[in-house]
Amino acid sequence: MGPPDELVERVASLLGSRPKAWVKASGGYSAAERWSLDLDDGRRVFAKLAPTDDLAWRLRDEYRNMSAFDADLRCEIFAWQDGPRPLLVLEDLRDAHWPPPWEPGDVDRVLGALERLWSTPPPAGLQDTARFEGMFKAWTAVAQDPEPFLSLRIASRDWLEACLPTLIDAERSIVLAGDEFLHLDVRSDNLCFDEERVVLVDWNWASRGPRDLDLACWLPALRLEGGPLPEEVKGGLGAYAAGISAYFAQYAPMPAPDGAPTVRKFQERQLRISLPWACRELGLPKPDGTYARDEIAALDADVDAGRITEQQWHDGVEEALIDMYLATGDPRAQSGKLDDDETDWRWARELILDVFPPRATFLDVGCANGYLMESIERWGRERGIAVEPYGVDISWRIAALARHRLPQWRDRIFVGNAIEWLPPMRFDVVQIGIDEVRPPRRRELVDRVLRDLVAPAGKLVFRAGRARDWNVAELLRAIGVEPDGVIEVAHPDTGERRITAWLARR
Repeated sequence: MGPPDELVERVASLLGSRPKAWVKASGGYSAAERWSLDLDDGRRVFAKLAPTDDLAWRLRDEYRNMSAFDADLRCEIFAWQDGPRPLLVLEDLRDAHWPPPWEPGDVDRVLGALERLWSTPPPAGLQDTARFEGMFKAWTAVAQDPEPFLSLRIASRDWLEACLPTLIDAERSIVLAGDEFLHLDVRSDNLCFDEERVVLVDWNWASRGPRDLDLACWLPALRLEGGPLPEEVKGGLGAYAAGISAYFAQYAPMPAPDGAPTVRKFQERQLRISLPWACRELGLPKPDGTYARDEIAALDADVDAGRITEQQWHDGVEEALIDMYLATGDPRAQSGKLDDDETDWRWARELILDVFPPRATFLDVGCANGYLMESIERWGRERGIAVEPYGVDISWRIAALARHRLPQWRDRIFVGNAIEWLPPMRFDVVQIGIDEVRPPRRRELVDRVLRDLVAPAGKLVFRAGRARDWNVAELLRAIGVEPDGVIEVAHPDTGERRITAWLARR
């Protein structure tokens, strides 16, 4: 299906050349008609048509804000036609690089572009960010009616009651007055790299205000894509973190607005990042919600009942689980151990070293943020074992975080599903979690990894579980596989036992 006839005819009339080929734009949260068009005369343009009254006034704002300044931070404007259904025709950036993933240096390039924007005198008549005061000071509204926020399961009622006074005090101190030029909708679907240029698109929210507000509005979405923690970009933004999380807390539970059917879910996911950020900045306990556990349980039930495909199950689990991992700055929590200290972490993970030879390549399947890779390498050195760690994860977002954390091993961290992934080499020791696939495919996972990922004479070892409720050896026997060995270890303080098992490749 191609663009609406109205869009084609109006572009042809405005530019004197008729569209002959087109690609519908993907990404973003607006229902506007957005098309990359190849014209008869060889030009390529990008056209936006507003199909609703709400999107019409947003497109008018975008044109007014963009046309008020001349800079390479925005697209070139080729044509504008107002009316009941406005049409804006712009420079096409289909072939530019649109993150994610975020490559080394990308975030710094965007920060440099924003500095240039903030240093540009705001166009005359640009609206002030003070008009958004109600949006960014919404924890008081949540206090008056907490049920919509609580329905998101990001935090419990007890947590909310204990933390609301601090959040309300912080949002009251947010500074919204300023004289700098802000884009105010910076995120990956609104920016690209066109050779040396950093280009920002969708200028309908542009405002006059303080630069820290513009920066803070970007940081939760950046983290969702495996970028740095907000405070790693700039610390001391606690008031803005409280205000931004207040905005998402108020709006995420609402029905989707006309023209943006998926924006509420995106706001909810940004709340999962921004609220823990505010807590770290303000010294509050982390939110204690159960959204990840609840969503994964629902996905398990849906895939078992045949209501969703296995790929949809993988996608849903990735979204809930990795959102939770990215919400924290604790490297153990980013790797799946949410409430353990370093003693618990070592007890849970070090036992696999018992199967390592004196020198070994090691692949962690489901490597998350890479913390186990560096832990095994460090613990191995303590034992006189030389470990060369590698990792693969099904989530490109958490793999991006691992590469950010461990730049020295950036080329050793891969993205893929272990059942299908083609490794660049085979490894002396491979670790997998038997629960990384649904029960019907566990034998397939074991056979495939042992055959294609483990080196000759190497070993496949399984992620350990608490002996009282997770006997890996019995899980293997249940799929017809007899372990070649079992390892148990006691907790140094409590005596509780963990157990795992391993298989040798013959």
